[in-house]
Amino acid sequence: MSKTLPKAIIALSLMSACAPVALAQDTQPQPAAAIADTDAARITQFETRLKNLREYDNPDAERWTIEQRMENYGVPGMGVAIIDKGKIVFAKGYGVQSATSDAPVDANTVFSAGSVSKIINAALILRLVQEGQLDLDTDINRYLTSWKVPENEYSSGNKITLRMLLSHTSGFSQHGFEDFLPDEALPTALQTLNGEAPAKHDPVRILFTPGSKMKYSGGGITVSQVLVEDVTGMPYAEAARKYVFAPLGMTRSTFVSPLPESHGNIARAHDSDGQPKALPRGYESFPEIAASGLWTSAGDMARFVLALMQDEDFLTAELRADMLTRVPLSWHGLGPRLNGEGDMLVFHHGGANDHYQTWIEGQPVHGNGFIVLTNGEAGRPLGYELRFSADAAFGWPIPFPDGYREPDLGASEEE
Repeated sequence: MSKTLPKAIIALSLMSACAPVALAQDTQPQPAAAIADTDAARITQFETRLKNLREYDNPDAERWTIEQRMENYGVPGMGVAIIDKGKIVFAKGYGVQSATSDAPVDANTVFSAGSVSKIINAALILRLVQEGQLDLDTDINRYLTSWKVPENEYSSGNKITLRMLLSHTSGFSQHGFEDFLPDEALPTALQTLNGEAPAKHDPVRILFTPGSKMKYSGGGITVSQVLVEDVTGMPYAEAARKYVFAPLGMTRSTFVSPLPESHGNIARAHDSDGQPKALPRGYESFPEIAASGLWTSAGDMARFVLALMQDEDFLTAELRADMLTRVPLSWHGLGPRLNGEGDMLVFHHGGANDHYQTWIEGQPVHGNGFIVLTNGEAGRPLGYELRFSADAAFGWPIPFPDGYREPDLGASEEE
């Protein structure tokens, strides 16, 4: 396992990173007329000089526009945001919400974010820690009232903590969850944990001694979802709105499931050929909301990533340092995947529901960040091409993909 800096040093770097930036003045995406000439030139380069993913290391490769690469991958719509040196330099939509309409994607169009939901969940829990309602190292059974950790040879006598849940070292099963079509009944969180219809999987159970290794677990994140509801007495979606979305001005983001049509400006689902799916509504439901049920926009996610890097009012530097310190035997801190240390520290996470592909990242010491949300099954390689283009245009110091690869986790078991 690679070394990580002590939390106190990370906290100091977070407090000093991007210190001259006035957060309240820089959390809004910049309109075109307000973008500095240098930013405008770099954005133009980012948008017009993409390379085929297979030729990312070829300096003489043919160059393409974002729209041309979207057409190549059959991705009808996409939201992108870039944070550079502690400010959101732009957030923008490309393409259309659906291949069957002309409604454009903009910075406020919402996409299904998949497992990026887990980072919002982690921030919500840390906000409750900050208020004194939760402790990261207390046995979760002390907080759970509507459900308890099932007893077996691994859980008996071994406590499971929120730190374990958020870092995927708890031992819980269930990597991910199937999507639900518009006409399908949705399970409650308890039905999800108990493996009861209409859930589509076996009960969530402990598979190994808690804390002994890593196994990515949407099931464990669903346990934390129930815990949040038990402690706050609020529906999870309302708790997320109160503790995360409202404080950061994330007015387009929600965990309400199924997403109501009245939310508006919704990117619809498409397969790898760019054909509409999940008809007639045009998008699936993701009832395991803390694990995969977030709907969000590029503009909102830019505000969130920026807050994780520098917003003392949202989370203290000490808690952000805890979030951005790898837990032993895990690729994760408290939510995000983490690579590097010091100036090379980067947090990141991807999301992949059936027909949506997403990616977020932040480089805390440098104040850089990148968000891409797509409504096509083939959005992942497109997102990688965009990330390489951002590297070339903005000259960020942490190389992609080498600075983002899974570390040697020893005894862990990542899926």
